[in-house]
Amino acid sequence: MRYLGNKTRLLGFIRRVLRARGIWSGVAVDPFSGTASVARALKRWGFTVAAGDIMEYGYVLARAAVAVSDAPAVGALASHLRLRHPGLPAVLRHLNRLPPRPAFIHEHYSPAGHAGALAGRMYFTPDNAARIDAVRTALHDWRAARLVDDDAHDLLLAALIEAADRVANTTGVYAAFVKSWQPNALRPLTLRLPPSPAGPRGCAYRADALTLVRARPGCELLYLDPPYNNRQYAGYYHIPEVLALGWFDGPVPLRGKTGLIADAHKRSDWSSSRRCEAALEELVAAADCRHIVMSYNAEGLIPEPTIERVLRAAGRRASYRRYRRSYRRYRSDADSETRRYRGDLVDEYLYCVDRA
Repeated sequence: MRYLGNKTRLLGFIRRVLRARGIWSGVAVDPFSGTASVARALKRWGFTVAAGDIMEYGYVLARAAVAVSDAPAVGALASHLRLRHPGLPAVLRHLNRLPPRPAFIHEHYSPAGHAGALAGRMYFTPDNAARIDAVRTALHDWRAARLVDDDAHDLLLAALIEAADRVANTTGVYAAFVKSWQPNALRPLTLRLPPSPAGPRGCAYRADALTLVRARPGCELLYLDPPYNNRQYAGYYHIPEVLALGWFDGPVPLRGKTGLIADAHKRSDWSSSRRCEAALEELVAAADCRHIVMSYNAEGLIPEPTIERVLRAAGRRASYRRYRRSYRRYRSDADSETRRYRGDLVDEYLYCVDRA
């Protein structure tokens, strides 16, 4: 999934730093899991992962990455659908063959829906929007009828969220849509099962970072990857959030040209220049762990001296170290008169301290 701050390209760097510091296994807490790329890697490297996110889609992706069983039972569903094979691949093929069924996404986020047309929204082609509706409705109905358990439901829902992102007519965030159809948006929606790495089965939390850290004392590793700029994820990824939450329990009020949902309760202090430093101090003070590793961008809101001061005070001062890796930045848009990136390369730092 295209995502601000995604660490997929930095996994090798993260692993080398963990190994260099003698951090090999145990419970790892990842309270800003996002797309769960690091959580999934930590599981693969042998950690028992507790991953969490305040966003519903983050929780679903974390469930799929670290908490679901390797092969959720779908026998009852396969029998109900009269599938020749009882496994998840057959269910996925069934979902990919569902005919379009226009509903919420088609109405609000494609130009063929009345609301979408009024706002000029071009997030999805009408066909892909109606196919997203068909899959999301099927998942809701199957769960309501108890034909799938939570593991199977969330694994398939994660597949839908990622599939929808691949055909979304955006530059990678949902704060705006492109005014003409991009090549990826014209491809048909196709679900794929998210990779399920071998490793200890972990758990996922739908919670803010401070709540999760307080709930998991005594861990080996606290891996922090907080938002680093003032972009609020609740507004930049509102459509994945809609897909994760669904629209089956009553009206979903939308606002603005992009169809934002209510998000005041999910706005992060870490994306506020006035509150981010206090958020760091409070979270680190609440942590009960042997090692803290914080991933943060060189262009982040929290000044480096603050990070160093907070981490040195929280652990053994001599163990503190900063590691640097340059990489090509993720661009959600191009340079313009109102916004210019500071070059194509950006530095990512891992700030580390040992507490025991």
